[in-house]
Amino acid sequence: MGRFSDLLPRVIVAAVLAALLGVALYLGGWIFSVVVYLAAVLVYYELYRLVAFKFSIVSFFAGLVALSVAFWTRSVSLTVLLLAIFGLANYMMGFSVKEAFVLISVVVFVMFPAYITIKLREESLFLLIYVMVCNWSADTFAYFFGKLFGRHRIFTKVSKGKTLEGYIGAILGSAVVGGVLGYYGGYNPLVAAAVGGYIGFFAQVGDLVESALKREKGVKDSGKLLPGHGGMLDRVDSILLSLPAFWVVKDLMGG
Repeated sequence: MGRFSDLLPRVIVAAVLAALLGVALYLGGWIFSVVVYLAAVLVYYELYRLVAFKFSIVSFFAGLVALSVAFWTRSVSLTVLLLAIFGLANYMMGFSVKEAFVLISVVVFVMFPAYITIKLREESLFLLIYVMVCNWSADTFAYFFGKLFGRHRIFTKVSKGKTLEGYIGAILGSAVVGGVLGYYGGYNPLVAAAVGGYIGFFAQVGDLVESALKREKGVKDSGKLLPGHGGMLDRVDSILLSLPAFWVVKDLMGG
Protein backbone atom coordinates (compact mmCIF):
# COMPACT_ATOMS: atom_id res chain seq x y z
CA MET A 1 0.00 0.00 0.00
CA GLY A 2 3.03 2.27 0.26
CA ARG A 3 2.80 3.40 -3.33
CA PHE A 4 -0.84 4.43 -2.71
CA SER A 5 -0.23 6.16 0.63
CA ASP A 6 -1.46 9.49 -0.76
CA LEU A 7 -4.63 8.01 -2.23
CA LEU A 8 -7.10 8.43 0.68
CA PRO A 9 -6.86 12.23 1.07
CA ARG A 10 -6.98 12.59 -2.71
CA VAL A 11 -10.15 10.50 -2.92
CA ILE A 12 -11.88 12.34 -0.06
CA VAL A 13 -11.14 15.79 -1.47
CA ALA A 14 -12.06 14.70 -4.99
CA ALA A 15 -15.38 13.27 -3.74
CA VAL A 16 -16.27 16.50 -1.91
CA LEU A 17 -15.35 18.64 -4.92
CA ALA A 18 -17.29 16.36 -7.26
CA ALA A 19 -20.38 16.58 -5.03
CA LEU A 20 -20.23 20.39 -4.87
CA LEU A 21 -19.63 20.65 -8.59
CA GLY A 22 -22.43 18.19 -9.28
CA VAL A 23 -24.92 20.34 -7.38
CA ALA A 24 -23.73 23.49 -9.16
CA LEU A 25 -23.91 21.74 -12.54
CA TYR A 26 -27.46 20.58 -11.88
CA LEU A 27 -28.65 24.00 -10.71
CA GLY A 28 -26.86 25.90 -13.47
CA GLY A 29 -27.60 29.60 -13.92
CA TRP A 30 -25.96 32.19 -11.70
CA ILE A 31 -25.04 29.60 -9.05
CA PHE A 32 -22.89 27.67 -11.49
CA SER A 33 -21.43 30.91 -12.83
CA VAL A 34 -20.42 32.00 -9.32
CA VAL A 35 -18.76 28.62 -8.63
CA VAL A 36 -16.80 28.77 -11.89
CA TYR A 37 -15.84 32.39 -11.25
CA LEU A 38 -14.54 31.67 -7.73
CA ALA A 39 -12.53 28.72 -9.05
CA ALA A 40 -11.12 30.95 -11.82
CA VAL A 41 -10.08 33.59 -9.27
CA LEU A 42 -8.24 30.97 -7.18
CA VAL A 43 -6.52 29.56 -10.27
CA TYR A 44 -5.54 33.06 -11.40
CA TYR A 45 -4.05 33.81 -7.97
CA GLU A 46 -2.00 30.61 -7.90
CA LEU A 47 -0.88 30.95 -11.51
CA TYR A 48 0.09 34.59 -11.01
CA ARG A 49 2.26 33.58 -8.05
CA LEU A 50 3.92 30.89 -10.15
CA VAL A 51 4.84 33.04 -13.15
CA ALA A 52 5.16 36.59 -11.83
CA PHE A 53 8.76 37.75 -11.68
CA LYS A 54 7.73 39.72 -8.60
CA PHE A 55 4.37 39.76 -6.85
CA SER A 56 2.68 43.14 -7.13
CA ILE A 57 -0.65 43.62 -5.37
CA VAL A 58 -1.61 46.44 -7.75
CA SER A 59 -0.74 44.34 -10.79
CA PHE A 60 -2.56 41.31 -9.40
CA PHE A 61 -5.77 43.22 -8.77
CA ALA A 62 -5.56 44.95 -12.13
CA GLY A 63 -5.48 41.51 -13.77
CA LEU A 64 -8.33 40.37 -11.53
CA VAL A 65 -10.44 43.29 -12.72
CA ALA A 66 -9.77 42.36 -16.36
CA LEU A 67 -10.61 38.71 -15.63
CA SER A 68 -13.80 39.62 -13.75
CA VAL A 69 -15.12 42.05 -16.32
CA ALA A 70 -14.38 39.62 -19.15
CA PHE A 71 -16.10 36.76 -17.29
CA TRP A 72 -19.27 38.61 -16.39
CA THR A 73 -19.73 40.75 -19.49
CA ARG A 74 -18.37 38.36 -22.18
CA SER A 75 -17.54 41.44 -24.22
CA VAL A 76 -14.60 40.71 -26.54
CA SER A 77 -13.87 44.37 -27.29
CA LEU A 78 -13.96 45.38 -23.62
CA THR A 79 -11.81 42.41 -22.66
CA VAL A 80 -9.15 43.25 -25.27
CA LEU A 81 -9.15 46.88 -24.10
CA LEU A 82 -8.74 45.91 -20.45
CA LEU A 83 -5.97 43.44 -21.26
CA ALA A 84 -4.11 46.13 -23.20
CA ILE A 85 -4.48 48.52 -20.26
CA PHE A 86 -3.36 45.76 -17.89
CA GLY A 87 -0.23 45.13 -19.94
CA LEU A 88 0.59 48.84 -20.20
CA ALA A 89 0.04 49.32 -16.47
CA ASN A 90 2.45 46.48 -15.70
CA TYR A 91 5.07 48.02 -17.95
CA MET A 92 4.65 51.42 -16.25
CA MET A 93 5.01 49.73 -12.84
CA GLY A 94 8.47 48.47 -13.78
CA PHE A 95 7.78 45.14 -15.46
CA SER A 96 9.57 44.53 -18.75
CA VAL A 97 7.57 44.16 -21.96
CA LYS A 98 8.17 40.40 -21.82
CA GLU A 99 6.97 40.23 -18.23
CA ALA A 100 3.88 42.31 -19.04
CA PHE A 101 2.93 39.95 -21.88
CA VAL A 102 3.45 36.92 -19.62
CA LEU A 103 1.02 38.36 -17.07
CA ILE A 104 -1.52 39.09 -19.83
CA SER A 105 -1.24 35.47 -20.91
CA VAL A 106 -2.03 34.37 -17.35
CA VAL A 107 -5.37 36.20 -17.46
CA VAL A 108 -6.18 34.76 -20.91
CA PHE A 109 -5.13 31.25 -19.89
CA VAL A 110 -7.65 31.32 -17.03
CA MET A 111 -10.36 33.39 -18.68
CA PHE A 112 -10.79 31.31 -21.86
CA PRO A 113 -11.51 27.91 -20.17
CA ALA A 114 -13.82 29.63 -17.67
CA TYR A 115 -15.79 31.20 -20.52
CA ILE A 116 -16.01 27.87 -22.38
CA THR A 117 -17.24 26.14 -19.21
CA ILE A 118 -20.16 28.55 -18.88
CA LYS A 119 -20.90 28.49 -22.61
CA LEU A 120 -20.87 24.69 -22.78
CA ARG A 121 -23.15 24.41 -19.73
CA GLU A 122 -25.65 26.66 -21.50
CA GLU A 123 -25.48 24.64 -24.72
CA SER A 124 -25.25 21.07 -23.45
CA LEU A 125 -24.98 19.80 -19.89
CA PHE A 126 -24.14 16.34 -21.22
CA LEU A 127 -21.15 17.53 -23.27
CA LEU A 128 -19.74 19.47 -20.33
CA ILE A 129 -20.07 16.41 -18.10
CA TYR A 130 -18.53 14.31 -20.89
CA VAL A 131 -15.43 16.52 -21.06
CA MET A 132 -15.05 16.66 -17.29
CA VAL A 133 -15.47 12.91 -16.79
CA CYS A 134 -13.02 12.14 -19.64
CA ASN A 135 -10.58 14.58 -18.12
CA TRP A 136 -10.87 13.11 -14.63
CA SER A 137 -10.64 9.61 -16.09
CA ALA A 138 -7.37 10.57 -17.77
CA ASP A 139 -5.97 11.83 -14.45
CA THR A 140 -7.16 8.74 -12.60
CA PHE A 141 -5.86 6.22 -15.14
CA ALA A 142 -2.56 8.11 -15.39
CA TYR A 143 -2.18 7.87 -11.61
CA PHE A 144 -2.92 4.14 -11.35
CA PHE A 145 -1.08 3.09 -14.51
CA GLY A 146 1.91 5.12 -13.39
CA LYS A 147 1.89 3.61 -9.90
CA LEU A 148 1.31 0.02 -11.05
CA PHE A 149 3.17 -0.21 -14.34
CA GLY A 150 5.34 2.89 -14.55
CA ARG A 151 8.84 1.92 -15.66
CA HIS A 152 9.91 4.34 -18.39
CA ARG A 153 10.45 7.90 -17.19
CA ILE A 154 9.64 10.66 -19.67
CA PHE A 155 9.85 14.46 -19.53
CA THR A 156 12.22 14.18 -16.55
CA LYS A 157 13.26 17.81 -16.96
CA VAL A 158 9.66 18.79 -16.24
CA SER A 159 8.63 16.17 -13.68
CA LYS A 160 10.54 13.16 -12.37
CA GLY A 161 7.37 11.18 -11.69
CA LYS A 162 5.94 11.12 -15.22
CA THR A 163 6.05 7.76 -17.00
CA LEU A 164 5.19 6.58 -20.48
CA GLU A 165 2.87 3.95 -19.01
CA GLY A 166 0.98 6.63 -17.10
CA TYR A 167 0.44 8.71 -20.23
CA ILE A 168 -0.69 5.72 -22.26
CA GLY A 169 -3.07 4.76 -19.45
CA ALA A 170 -4.48 8.31 -19.37
CA ILE A 171 -5.28 8.35 -23.09
CA LEU A 172 -6.67 4.79 -23.16
CA GLY A 173 -8.75 5.31 -20.03
CA SER A 174 -10.19 8.56 -21.30
CA ALA A 175 -10.97 6.93 -24.65
CA VAL A 176 -12.81 3.99 -23.07
CA VAL A 177 -14.82 6.22 -20.73
CA GLY A 178 -15.54 8.64 -23.56
CA GLY A 179 -16.82 5.82 -25.75
CA VAL A 180 -19.14 4.53 -23.03
CA LEU A 181 -20.48 7.99 -22.26
CA GLY A 182 -20.96 8.71 -25.96
CA TYR A 183 -22.92 5.49 -26.43
CA TYR A 184 -25.34 6.28 -23.60
CA GLY A 185 -25.57 9.90 -24.73
CA GLY A 186 -26.71 8.93 -28.21
CA TYR A 187 -23.42 9.61 -30.01
CA ASN A 188 -21.32 7.32 -32.18
CA PRO A 189 -19.25 5.42 -29.57
CA LEU A 190 -16.18 5.16 -31.82
CA VAL A 191 -16.15 8.91 -32.45
CA ALA A 192 -16.81 9.57 -28.78
CA ALA A 193 -13.92 7.25 -27.85
CA ALA A 194 -11.57 9.01 -30.27
CA VAL A 195 -12.54 12.42 -28.86
CA GLY A 196 -12.15 11.00 -25.35
CA GLY A 197 -8.60 9.92 -26.13
CA TYR A 198 -7.97 13.37 -27.64
CA ILE A 199 -9.21 14.97 -24.41
CA GLY A 200 -6.98 12.63 -22.41
CA PHE A 201 -3.95 13.64 -24.45
CA PHE A 202 -4.50 17.36 -23.89
CA ALA A 203 -5.33 16.75 -20.23
CA GLN A 204 -1.82 15.35 -19.82
CA VAL A 205 -0.32 18.26 -21.77
CA GLY A 206 -2.05 20.66 -19.38
CA ASP A 207 -0.61 18.74 -16.45
CA LEU A 208 2.85 18.97 -18.03
CA VAL A 209 2.53 22.73 -18.50
CA GLU A 210 1.80 23.23 -14.82
CA SER A 211 4.59 20.84 -13.84
CA ALA A 212 7.02 22.92 -15.90
CA LEU A 213 5.86 26.11 -14.18
CA LYS A 214 6.24 24.55 -10.73
CA ARG A 215 9.66 23.15 -11.65
CA GLU A 216 10.76 26.60 -12.78
CA LYS A 217 9.50 28.12 -9.53
CA GLY A 218 10.95 25.33 -7.42
CA VAL A 219 7.70 24.33 -5.69
CA LYS A 220 5.87 21.00 -5.38
CA ASP A 221 2.29 22.33 -5.47
CA SER A 222 0.63 25.52 -6.69
CA GLY A 223 -0.94 25.99 -3.24
CA LYS A 224 -2.13 24.24 -0.06
CA LEU A 225 -5.87 24.73 -0.40
CA LEU A 226 -6.80 21.09 -1.10
CA PRO A 227 -5.28 18.28 1.03
CA GLY A 228 -3.76 15.59 -1.16
CA HIS A 229 -4.08 17.76 -4.26
CA GLY A 230 -2.22 20.98 -3.44
CA GLY A 231 -3.86 24.09 -4.84
CA MET A 232 -6.85 24.66 -7.08
CA LEU A 233 -4.53 24.88 -10.09
CA ASP A 234 -3.20 21.42 -9.27
CA ARG A 235 -6.77 20.09 -9.48
CA VAL A 236 -7.81 21.81 -12.72
CA ASP A 237 -4.50 22.15 -14.59
CA SER A 238 -5.40 19.45 -17.12
CA ILE A 239 -8.84 20.83 -17.95
CA LEU A 240 -7.40 24.28 -18.70
CA LEU A 241 -6.16 22.82 -21.99
CA SER A 242 -8.44 19.84 -22.58
CA LEU A 243 -11.60 21.96 -22.43
CA PRO A 244 -10.48 24.48 -25.10
CA ALA A 245 -9.14 21.53 -27.15
CA PHE A 246 -12.58 19.91 -27.04
CA TRP A 247 -14.23 23.21 -27.99
CA VAL A 248 -12.13 23.33 -31.17
CA VAL A 249 -13.21 19.80 -32.14
CA LYS A 250 -16.83 20.57 -31.29
CA ASP A 251 -16.79 23.59 -33.60
CA LEU A 252 -15.09 21.65 -36.41
CA MET A 253 -17.64 18.86 -36.13
CA GLY A 254 -20.49 21.34 -35.99
CA GLY A 255 -21.70 19.93 -32.70
